[in-house]
Amino acid sequence: MKERVLALAIYWGVWLILPVLVDGLATLVQFIQVAVQRLRRRPVPDPETWPGISVIIPVYNGAHTLGLCLESLRRQNYPHELLEIIVVDNGSNDGTYAVFQEHASRPFAGQMHWMSIAGRGKSYALNAGIHAASHPYICTVDADAVLHPDALRHMARHFEADHTLAAATGTVEVLTAAESGLAGRIPELIAECEFHEYLAAFWLGRQGQALSQSLYTLAGVFSFFRRRALLETPLYDKQTVSEDTKITFDIRQRFGGGRLTCIPEAVVFVTSTPSLSALYAQRVRWQRGELEVAAVYQHLIDINVLRLRDLALGRILLIDHTFLFPRLVWSFIFPALCFFGYPLSLVVSALGLIYLFYVGMALLTDLSVYLMAPARVRERLRRDWWIVGLIPAYRFLIYVFRLAGSIIALTESPTWRVQNPLEETATAWRAMLGQFRQRVRRQEVSDGV
Repeated sequence: MKERVLALAIYWGVWLILPVLVDGLATLVQFIQVAVQRLRRRPVPDPETWPGISVIIPVYNGAHTLGLCLESLRRQNYPHELLEIIVVDNGSNDGTYAVFQEHASRPFAGQMHWMSIAGRGKSYALNAGIHAASHPYICTVDADAVLHPDALRHMARHFEADHTLAAATGTVEVLTAAESGLAGRIPELIAECEFHEYLAAFWLGRQGQALSQSLYTLAGVFSFFRRRALLETPLYDKQTVSEDTKITFDIRQRFGGGRLTCIPEAVVFVTSTPSLSALYAQRVRWQRGELEVAAVYQHLIDINVLRLRDLALGRILLIDHTFLFPRLVWSFIFPALCFFGYPLSLVVSALGLIYLFYVGMALLTDLSVYLMAPARVRERLRRDWWIVGLIPAYRFLIYVFRLAGSIIALTESPTWRVQNPLEETATAWRAMLGQFRQRVRRQEVSDGV
């Protein structure tokens, strides 16, 4: 009897304790790092003279979003005469240029430039803007993003105070569905889940990575560079769908002594993802992009996975990619335990305990962010506190999408256009039918029909 109880305890302990060890400890370490850094933090003074900043905005069919982006730059609490705005069009055909002309015709102490390239892609557009930039600092902003009025000021202040900084990312904050121009219950839930996800990713995740000098990706929607550090690299690479991750690795490898960090006060607002199909396409692209970059820098995988400082690519791949498979396997095997004689009540109770654990993690994460974040974030967290109950289900869905991205990375060439699951299923069936027909034809030819 004792042996049976011990076996059951070990068996269920593995199922219930592993999530605590894998996810709970990682979150705890990040929280401790950020908390200690916050306690040690000192105010960063304004520089004696503010530096010039070149802002590069790659755009494609951005007639509905570019205006808001440019308006947010006009409202920056930064000397406008020190701003150079370069809009690089990637072959738009929806009136994007008219939006730019309207802004360029209005009074502005800085400079506004328009560049046009013939549909060469985002990486090419960014590189063209970088070569045209004239200021010592370069900021890249997506055309559908809106900068907080103090975003550039915070970036410049930190870079002028610390000359070891090579590049930085800000905090990405997701707007509500209504602010994003979306209606419906599903878009509303996606928006709130993304809001909580991004808070954890930037206020804890990227800040923790910055403190341990292991920042994996500079957010492509809003990044800030020391120009000479950027020019030490091959610039943005069009061979990967995750050019922001690739440039992060390039700067780390080629600009010796330069640090990469996250500056949480520098905020950029982005619209929420409009649908589950769009969310799927986004996460598949991100997942395959990370794997593509890891393949380029595979020599870093051998670094000790237990090392907390510096970029331990092996540890990142282990947590972000390898553990995807057992997580999903556990999820599907757990219900199947009923067929092996385990009572349904026991299986449901175990699943419930794991789900409650992840709800508790989401709640603690929100509480941690609440203690550090500005008033607008705290108000939204209070208003939508109940969403923490959905975060584990949302994260499980993201795991499924990321697993699909890992599989697609092994089977398809890089592309920004990602099919949704239904389209991929239809494509797979068409491919199988095509192969079947080819085999039938070959058989008919060999039989002399």
